[in-house]
Amino acid sequence: MNTIRGYTDPISHLELTDYFPILDLAIAEDAPEGDITTESIFSEDKIISGVLNSREAGVLCGIGVLDAINDRFGKVLSMEVWMKDSELLLPGSKIAKITGSVRILLRVERILLNILQYLSGIASVTNKIVNEYPNIRILDTRKTLPGYRKLSKYAVYTGGGWNHRINLSDMAMIKDNHVQAIGSIKHAVEMIRAKHKNKKIELEIDNLNQLDEAIESQPDIILLDNFTITDTKIAVEKLRSSSSSIFIEASGGITPEKLKALSEIGDIGVSMGYLTHTTKFLDIGLDLEGF
Repeated sequence: MNTIRGYTDPISHLELTDYFPILDLAIAEDAPEGDITTESIFSEDKIISGVLNSREAGVLCGIGVLDAINDRFGKVLSMEVWMKDSELLLPGSKIAKITGSVRILLRVERILLNILQYLSGIASVTNKIVNEYPNIRILDTRKTLPGYRKLSKYAVYTGGGWNHRINLSDMAMIKDNHVQAIGSIKHAVEMIRAKHKNKKIELEIDNLNQLDEAIESQPDIILLDNFTITDTKIAVEKLRSSSSSIFIEASGGITPEKLKALSEIGDIGVSMGYLTHTTKFLDIGLDLEGF
């Protein structure tokens, strides 16, 4: 299997600035006029520390948010970071220690945890599925929260999964409404090839009757959408016997429970919105000390 783990360039790392859009929004919505409780009780010079601890097993993702938060608050926090993204967490794992003004620590606590818990949750569920079904490619989708696209796909990659297209500009994906508009699968593929010679083309089909024309059109990827396991096996056998280099992907309401049968087929992609839209936060806490 390709080790790049992406149909196009994957989100294999994040820059500090990648956190800023969602972080700035979170800061603005969480305390538009300051933290009235903390600022009423504590003076500006009161210093405390907080230790980030994992309270359950999983995969760490999003540790860069610490530096991003520190940047946004004028680099006034002192940090000791003991773990990095993709490392395995156990209950009680100590991740980092943050020291600074109590006003700032209590101001950023929930924002920090929301981002870190969410991304670690995505990475953890992806990692679990990837390890359980190593002979198929586990792919993400565009079913991500607005503003979180790059962060979420990075979390999937951190967990060992594959990135599908990052956005609509990244590669072409022909769906049934495109085919209906132009009249045929072959014509749709030809039109895109003519305008975007260097872009990958994925073709979605929803029944076996479309398979012959799909193979003849030679897209880079054929997506079997909402196929039964029986029809998936028929389609895969036909594609493989055609001596085609077309990669095969399955999609449509894929949950971990459906993966066993697909994994028995082997060497196909499985795209799962589940990775990003049904993921729970990983339980990570910030234990404060020094009051």
